[in-house]
Amino acid sequence: MPAIRTKRAIHSHRRGSTDSDGSFDPLGTASSSSRRSSRPISRDGSSRESSLTSLEPSPPPQPKKNTRKAITIHDQRLEPTEVLDTLYLWLAERKAIDDRRRDGMPAPWTKDRILHEYKFCNSYRVLDRTSQFVVSEVIEKGSHLSDTELLFRILLFNAFNRIETWILLKKEFGDKLTWKDYSISAYNKVLSKAKNDGTSLFTAAYLKIGKKLDYDANHMRHLQLLEILMEALPDILAEAEYAADVYEKLAAYPGMAAFTTYQLMISLSYSRLLNFSANDFVVPGPGASSGLVKMFGQSITRAKKLHPNIESDVLRWMVTTQREHFARLGLEFAFLRNKNRDELELDLADMEHAVCEVDKYARKAHPHVKGIGGRAELRVTFTASEDALPKVPALPKAWADPARRVARVRPGPIDVEQKWVLTAILKERPAENGNHDDTVEYLVSWFGYDKPTWEPRYSILEDAPALVAQYEAKKVQKRKKTRR
Repeated sequence: MPAIRTKRAIHSHRRGSTDSDGSFDPLGTASSSSRRSSRPISRDGSSRESSLTSLEPSPPPQPKKNTRKAITIHDQRLEPTEVLDTLYLWLAERKAIDDRRRDGMPAPWTKDRILHEYKFCNSYRVLDRTSQFVVSEVIEKGSHLSDTELLFRILLFNAFNRIETWILLKKEFGDKLTWKDYSISAYNKVLSKAKNDGTSLFTAAYLKIGKKLDYDANHMRHLQLLEILMEALPDILAEAEYAADVYEKLAAYPGMAAFTTYQLMISLSYSRLLNFSANDFVVPGPGASSGLVKMFGQSITRAKKLHPNIESDVLRWMVTTQREHFARLGLEFAFLRNKNRDELELDLADMEHAVCEVDKYARKAHPHVKGIGGRAELRVTFTASEDALPKVPALPKAWADPARRVARVRPGPIDVEQKWVLTAILKERPAENGNHDDTVEYLVSWFGYDKPTWEPRYSILEDAPALVAQYEAKKVQKRKKTRR
């Protein structure tokens, strides 16, 4: 296995509460992400005829009057735009679309022209097709296995984030799709053949990882990262007091950018392996940052200069006040319910993702409102699947753990210290005078970096004794062959 050595970063993450004057305190008490409502939503699940079938898709609805109020976070006054209202309108209608499909109604499932024509993710991330597959096929079907094997399944799926790739590997290895039976050469054989046959192994967001290292093939670099994380993650998960601790250590590895690290943490949170509240932590992605600019204009741009991490607290305010916004806009939001019929509010991961989706939606609904980057078009159109959605979606069983309701929000910013992962010793040379006390230097390769470096032997022996032993054993074998 590769060995690890140990620039800094980014986000803050706090729970919060809103005062009567509209100011938001990020250090206030977080609301529970699971509670009963005094106003339940009812739906007739027996209906099979949509009231929308004869209607042409119409423009998105707009609130009748402006009921938005400025908010204050970190002493910064933020002025919301009409796109903030659109966020909650979008959340309600996108959830209604999913409900209508699960009730068996025929298409179209909305009168909203934009939602009718273009593809958008769900209001709740767990309802998306890929998340449903992760919960039901990757996690729940591996829930009887050891923590090590369950971690392997999650990391393997997350390496490609593509359902078809998982099915391919499952078909090839069957019950031996395990860490105990794992072989990088065997996986390479299967994946290389599929790639050469024209099969896409990755989703678009997972196409590239780092720079070239031991392997040219991208899927091999992902598998090598999987091996590194299989060695490191058990201790990281066991020792973490906060979800932010896990993020810091994961993001330190080459190839684990902010986006991929947060996606992995969401997948882990669907299992028993990452047992933190969903509202402990968030990492706003580029799409969410752009969406927040559309929702708060130049006021958030100015605030971010003084408080670089304010986006996380704005997202937390959106989660904390979600019921207030649905009420002021006259929206009956159909909250997701668990098996006990408790309503599950939108959590931080849901809200971050929704803001990103509304950033795209606003390109058509509010073309005059600019975000970051200036993109104006939507590229992916919606084509309804012929497959019926299950009436009841799969929810993670791990969500029922009472520990998920306990807030463990670490104050302060994220601080990522880059890890350097040794992957191989290539050769050696006599040490250059004056560099250090050792007489030998090793040329070593590093995961995620093109250029190997010369390092003193004592340093590598301290960090990677197994690699040194392997290198020295190969030297002995080579000398024996030379003598023959």
